[in-house]
Amino acid sequence: MTASYRLASTALIAVAMSAVPVHAQENMSEIDALRAEVAALKEQLAAIAAKVDAAEKKPVAEVKWKGSPETAGDGGWTFKPRGRLHYDAGYVSVPGEFAVNRNLGFNSRVRRVRLGAEGTMPGGFGYKVEADFANGNVVFGDTFLSYNPKNAPISLRIGNFETLDGLEQMTSSSNNSFTERAAFNDAFINSRRLGAAVAWRDTANVLRAEAGLFTAHSIDASFDNDGWIGAARLTYSPQVLGGQLHFGASFQQRAFAANNGGIASVSSNSPSTNQLARYRARPNTQLTDVRFVDTGSFAAKSDHIVGLELAAIFPGFYVAGEGQWTKVNAYRAGDIATGLDSFAGGNSAVTPTGDPSFFGLYAEAGYFLTGETRGFKDGLWARTKVLNPINKKGPGAFQVAARFEFLDLDSNALKNGVTNNFSTGTSSLAALNTRLSRGGTQTSYLLGLNWYPIDYIRFMLNYGRVNVEGGPLAAAVAPLSTQPVDERSYSVDVLAARMQVEF
Repeated sequence: MTASYRLASTALIAVAMSAVPVHAQENMSEIDALRAEVAALKEQLAAIAAKVDAAEKKPVAEVKWKGSPETAGDGGWTFKPRGRLHYDAGYVSVPGEFAVNRNLGFNSRVRRVRLGAEGTMPGGFGYKVEADFANGNVVFGDTFLSYNPKNAPISLRIGNFETLDGLEQMTSSSNNSFTERAAFNDAFINSRRLGAAVAWRDTANVLRAEAGLFTAHSIDASFDNDGWIGAARLTYSPQVLGGQLHFGASFQQRAFAANNGGIASVSSNSPSTNQLARYRARPNTQLTDVRFVDTGSFAAKSDHIVGLELAAIFPGFYVAGEGQWTKVNAYRAGDIATGLDSFAGGNSAVTPTGDPSFFGLYAEAGYFLTGETRGFKDGLWARTKVLNPINKKGPGAFQVAARFEFLDLDSNALKNGVTNNFSTGTSSLAALNTRLSRGGTQTSYLLGLNWYPIDYIRFMLNYGRVNVEGGPLAAAVAPLSTQPVDERSYSVDVLAARMQVEF
């Protein structure tokens, strides 16, 4: 480029000299002035040429493709759009003598439609923003600012994210082996909340610890400010025996928000929203809103959850399991609530005879028929790399998985509970069948077959046999049984399929 500008300057001199009359050429002073002007023009042209050369040598933004374009610019800036589409279809059988319910049987729904972006910024900062548009509502997924100084073992997140509530719950829904997480995550309302967390990792990234403090609500229009969640998680994930092991433990202390002076509109039956606690779960699918196990609402001030995690990942094969125990700090008969703690609906609510406790677990094993290793990174499940995708004339990846789940929402303290008037401290006993229908147990046996044609697309098929004992529907399902309501058992079949695209 510089050579072309040198030729242009030479031509300019020739043109300038030819335009000077003969008699003027004899005037040396005029010739010297003309030479000075030409020299100035040459300097300007040289400066322009230097700028052009510098611009040509300046690196342009680098673009990589990781399911979507990831752009990297100067100084640590990156930007990558992200999203996912999960479309589900399936069937939940109608149990026993239970009346036909239009929310059982065949159904289909868009489980998730998420759009967002993630990236990094200079100085060790990062960001992630996600919104979910499924079912005509807009809710926020992970939405936070992170800070991870270069070569430092400490990182920080501030925003809306999971409350350090266990391996499967914290893992992206696109990387779990079954269409739904374990039922105890549904029952114990493990979810995202607004807050901040600080994490530490050792130099080998084998031992990780994280602790956080959260509000009682996610990104919404709530102004409740007296509920909170304190949480911590510790993981140890060494690479041994040609594979990866994982051990983890988590703890959550959740103080429920006040009832806002008994205003009924704030009651959402969520234990982290107000002091009407409720724990319930669907039968391993979101294709129905029917819950066969359900404690119903009862008065409680707080709860805490202890969780344990275990996994082993080897080429082609993996096993994993988790368990969580929930202990609830409940109100008692005779308690009087005033001010913001007043209960809605006549200031009455069910109070247990003690502090109820609940439990859930799952154990899972899976095998990749095509030789893949299940993805794992930073103490969480990650995307599995397909060895022979169909775009390279391969079969894709095929995975089979089996899972056992158990959820126990039974509690004698709750089944023997009374309806307490929090204005007067007086209580009354409900009918026996009403009390015995609180809670129930749910045992699930699940099989899964997943096909990954390429890294970012997956087709899933799940079958489950779900056995229920007790619970709110036991009397309707087995009305002629002579057994107590909390001992009546029945089963349902669940079939669920999913088409998944992520980027």
